[in-house]
Amino acid sequence: MKKTKQLCLLAALSLTSLSVFSQTMAEADAAFARQDLKTAFETYTKLANEGDAVAQYQVGHFYESGRHVAQSFDNAEPWYRKSAMQGYAKSQANLAWLYVNGKGGLAKDIVQAVLWYEKAAAQGDREAQERIDNLYNFYPDLKASVRNHKAAILDKQRQEVAARQQAAFDAESEKNIQESRICLNKLSDDARTKSLAGKFSPFGGDSVPMEMLANTGKPNVKEKAALSYVVAEWEKCINIQAEPRKKYLPPEANTIISTYRLDLRSGFADLYSGKLSYGDMARVRAKLDIELKQKIDSLSAKIQAQEFAEAKQRQDAEAQQRYAEAQNQQQREAEKQRQAEARRALNMQEAQARAQLEQTRQLQRNVDFLQGLQMQQMFRPPPQPQEQIQPQQIFVQQAPAAPPPPRQCTSTRFGSTVTVNCF
Repeated sequence: MKKTKQLCLLAALSLTSLSVFSQTMAEADAAFARQDLKTAFETYTKLANEGDAVAQYQVGHFYESGRHVAQSFDNAEPWYRKSAMQGYAKSQANLAWLYVNGKGGLAKDIVQAVLWYEKAAAQGDREAQERIDNLYNFYPDLKASVRNHKAAILDKQRQEVAARQQAAFDAESEKNIQESRICLNKLSDDARTKSLAGKFSPFGGDSVPMEMLANTGKPNVKEKAALSYVVAEWEKCINIQAEPRKKYLPPEANTIISTYRLDLRSGFADLYSGKLSYGDMARVRAKLDIELKQKIDSLSAKIQAQEFAEAKQRQDAEAQQRYAEAQNQQQREAEKQRQAEARRALNMQEAQARAQLEQTRQLQRNVDFLQGLQMQQMFRPPPQPQEQIQPQQIFVQQAPAAPPPPRQCTSTRFGSTVTVNCF
C-alpha cells in the first residue's frame, strides 16, 4: 500500500511538472504573438537552456532575424545546431541554409547543406526537398559528392565500431590474461608443482629442457596425485580466457584451440596411466605447441588475405561507379589517377602486412628448428668410449747375411819354400 502511494505521488509530480512546462512554452508563444519580444525571448532562452528543441530554434531565429537582439548568425548557429541534433526539422533546414551561404562561422559546404536538408525533408519539410532539387540542378557533380561523403561516413562509422569492439576486446582480454597469469603463478609456486620440477610442466614454452626430454621414467603413486592436481588447476587457469575468447575469435581459431586442448588433455591422461613417460609427454607437448602456432599463423594469413581481397573489391566497385558518373574526360582522368593512388596505398599496406607475417614466420621457423635440434640430440645415441690402442712393438727379422764368396788361393814355390796367398 505504501509503495502504491509513492508511485501515485511520483506520477502526480510528473504531471504537474509537465503542466508547468507546457504552460511556460504557451506563455512564451503568447508573448511572441502579442509582440512582447522581450518576455518571449527571455522565456525561450530559459527553456532553450533546459534543452527544449523548439525553444532553441526560436532563440536561433531571434538572432538570425535580428528582432529584439542584434542580428548575429554566429549566435544563431549554435542554437540551430543544438535543436537540429535533437531532430527538429526547422532547425535542420536553417542550419543547412547557413552551410549554403557560409554564414554563422561556417565555411560554405554544399554537401553538408544537402545532408541537413535531407534530414528535414525526411520529416515532411517540402521546402527542404525543393531546395535539395535546386542544388542538384545547379551543381551537376553534387550527387556524386554527396554519395561519396555518405560512403565515407559509413566507412568511418564501421571503423569506429570496429575500434570500439577491439578496445573492448583488448580490455577484457587484458583483464582475463591478468587473472589467468595470477592463477598460473599461484599454481607454479604450489608444492605439488615443484615436486614435479624437471619431470613435467603443464605450462609449455619455447624450448624444452634436455633432461625433461630424456626422462624415461613414469609417474609413481605420489607423483600421480600431484600430477592430477596440477593438470586440473592448470585447466581452471586456462579456462579464465576460454569463454571471452570465443566471442571475438573466428570459429576456425576456436576450433583449432579446442582441438589442441583435447589432444593435450589426452597426452596428460596417457602420462597419468603410464602409457607415456615424462620424456614422451614432453615431446608430445612440444609437437602440439609447434602445430598450434603453425595453424594459427596459417589462419591469420588466410583471414588477412581475404580482408585485403574484399577491400580491393569494394575499392574497384566504388571507383567504377564514380568513373561512370564523371561528366567529362578531365574528371575521368582525375578519377583514374585517384583510383591508381588508392590502389597503390592498399598494395603498400598489403606488402607491409606480408613482410610482417614473413618475419613472424621466420622467427617461428627458428624456434621450431631449435626444438627439432633438441629432439635429435636426445635420440642420437651417445658416443661410445673408444678403447686406447696400445702401440705394438714391431720386430723386423733381418735376413741372414749372404755367405762370403769362396776364397781363391795360389801357391808359389821358391826352392824348398812354398808360399800360399789367398784372396
